[in-house]
Order: sequence, then C-alpha cells, then structure tokens
Amino acid sequence: MSQSTAQRKRKPSGGRKKKRALGTVTGIGVVLALLGVALVAVNLFFLSHAYDLSSWEDDVTVPGGLFALPGGLFLVAMCFIFTGRVLRGHVSTTTPKGLEGGTVVSSNTYLSPRAHLAWLGVALAFWIVLIPVPVLLSLGGGWPQTVSDAARGQIWVNLVLYGGLAAAIAGVLFVSHLKKQHYLALSAADNLRLDEPQRGIWRWLTFRWRFDLWLGAFGGAFIGVSFAFLPYVNPAALVILLAIGAVPMVLGVLLARQYWRAKLPLGLAESFA
Repeated sequence: MSQSTAQRKRKPSGGRKKKRALGTVTGIGVVLALLGVALVAVNLFFLSHAYDLSSWEDDVTVPGGLFALPGGLFLVAMCFIFTGRVLRGHVSTTTPKGLEGGTVVSSNTYLSPRAHLAWLGVALAFWIVLIPVPVLLSLGGGWPQTVSDAARGQIWVNLVLYGGLAAAIAGVLFVSHLKKQHYLALSAADNLRLDEPQRGIWRWLTFRWRFDLWLGAFGGAFIGVSFAFLPYVNPAALVILLAIGAVPMVLGVLLARQYWRAKLPLGLAESFA
C-alpha cells in the first residue's frame, strides 16, 4: 500500500474523531443547559416550601447566588453549544475590509424550517410554563399567591428573570425564522433584487452583528415579561412593557427582511475579532 493511499484512509478517521470531539463539546453545553433548567425548578420548589422566612426581610439570608446560578449555567452552556456548532463547519480567516469583511468566517448548514419552528416551540413552552401559567394560577387564587409575601416576591423574580430569558430566545428564533423564509422565498423566485450589488451597511447590520436578532431578543424579552403584570390591578406596566417590546420586535423583523441586501448565503457567519 502506498503512503498516499494510507494517508487517504486515515483522513476519514481523523474527521470522525474531530466531529465526535465537537459533538462532545455541544453535548456538554446541552447538559449544562438542562442543569440550569433543573436548578430553576429547584429554586421555585424551595421558595414555595420555605415557610419561615421572617429573617429574609433584612435580605441577609436570601440565597441570591443560588437563584442566579442557572443564569450562569445558561451562559456557559451557550458558549459550549455555539463553539461546537461553529467549529463543525468550515472555518477560515479573511482580511477585514471595513463594513465588508471579518477576521473569522464560518460556514455551516442551517436548520430546516421545521426544525427551526420546533426550537421556537421549545422556547415558547418554557416561557408559557414560567410566566403565563403562574399568572393564570395567581388570578385564580392559586400558586404563587398561596405562598408567604417574602417568598412570593422571590418566586416572581425567578419567574420573570428566566421567563424573560426564554421569551428573548423565542424572539431571536422568531425573527431568524422570518429572515430565513424571506431570503429563501426570494431565492426560489429568482427575484431580480438578488442581482443588485452588495451594500456594506446591510452586511454590517444583518450579517456581522445580527442587529435584527438582537432587536428580536429585546422585543421578545419585554413582551414576554409584560404578561407577569396581569395579576395586578393597574395595567399600566403591562401596556408600557408591551409597547417597549413591540418597537424593537417590529424593527427586528423589518431589518431581517433586508438580509438579501448583504448578498450572502444562509449558514455563514463572521466575527469582528
């Protein structure tokens, strides 16, 4: 067997090892995310069954670090999942050119519309469990209204914090789905607009920095959190938060529909640093 033949036979094995290693990186992120979800449930269970909270009024014995721990796990999980996902594709470097280039470029396959909507459904399910369900139970006189005042405030902090995070993720997925569908529709129709020259500002806005998705995240978070104020008599906070959330959400959708102006296929990403 020649040396070149042996090298060709070894390449697939190395590729499989790399994919397994990157799959492990992504898997670690998924496990950390699931641990974060479990800790949110533990926090809510603890608060719902802690009856002697008189010493909490001075805020000395409130285990605030424990309540923030799921957020830290979610952040670390995102780093693992994103890193594993990006490195599974083709990664290269380019020379920055102002608005028209980045230093690191990654090319990956993108999620199918069905899979994209499935993940959107998962994010919405978490939001429903953490905000609308407790709100409806409270309006009926159930949990968390049945918990003591001190613990109830902490419960709502957890519900709003992590329910808002789920709503923010849902907002990103929603805007991203519309962005993808609009681009694919133009491409399938051979729309003449796709033949127009690239405009650097749209590449900068919708490709490099993904401002459309950031706007979707902010809009989703404010809209999602606003429903937590339904049990209160004064609806002003609900209306204000809905209005604040609607503005970036609409702007995010409008910006996402301009992605075709960046003249780049789906599945690409670039970093500034």
